[in-house]
Amino acid sequence: MNEQIQDFARKVLAITREVEREDYDPGTQEWYTLLNLSQTAARLVYALPVEMLPPEEVRPVSVYEERLLDELLGILADLERREG
Repeated sequence: MNEQIQDFARKVLAITREVEREDYDPGTQEWYTLLNLSQTAARLVYALPVEMLPPEEVRPVSVYEERLLDELLGILADLERREG
């Protein structure tokens, strides 16, 4: 089942990347609808648990991202203390 989900996720992301190509923008309302649909589908794929993503779509979190997240969590904690 997990492999089937990964295969569907690969297909959705391939379609999204094809639609988002920079060399193609006809500017029609239909194209913008297709772009929005493909981007929404990609967001749904990335909302899956990491175990369900195709292995090639998983990347380690960088040290910078970890530090940034720690800083953001610290800011939120400070705001919560001030309000509560």
